Amino acid sequence: MKKEYKKYDIGLSKPHKVDFSISKERRKEKKENTMSKNSNEGSTSTQKKSASAGRRQQTTGKVVMCSYCGKVFFAKGTRRYCYGDECQKAEKRYRQSIVDGLAAEVKKGLYANFKLFREVLPNAGEVRMDYDKALKYGFDEHAYYGTYINPNKDIWRIVGEYYFTISHQDDERFLHILILKKHGI
Repeated sequence: MKKEYKKYDIGLSKPHKVDFSISKERRKEKKENTMSKNSNEGSTSTQKKSASAGRRQQTTGKVVMCSYCGKVFFAKGTRRYCYGDECQKAEKRYRQSIVDGLAAEVKKGLYANFKLFREVLPNAGEVRMDYDKALKYGFDEHAYYGTYINPNKDIWRIVGEYYFTISHQDDERFLHILILKKHGI
């Protein structure tokens, strides 16, 4: 007696049942075919196992939906994408484009801040300027790559050899730019 298992609807016209058991005649047939192939091709048992594993993984395992295209398939282990590499590569390209975009924004902000600081303060010293004026020149307060906290608990952000902080007095904000020592001079 054959066991029948109900399969999930994967977009076919009507629900259907699939028989996963193999009859004795089919096993015998399969065994004869593999024996004849072994004698003709001289393949090893590991090659047989890996070749048949590719066919088996399509019909066994848990039912999973592809994270990229939404197609339903049978998966073994923690597989998240369809078999074949198209969906996985497309998802990787998408994630990498997001990372590349973020990196470009950070680079753009760092360069704009460095350019402003170099124009305003070419030599060692300290400058205080209006925050709104700095914004007009392309200043980005979130574009820095380090912080320094002095003994007065002031937080200075670092861009290259420049340090900057933003202070508030009454209703106005000011940008303080500091360079301790200009390298190469």
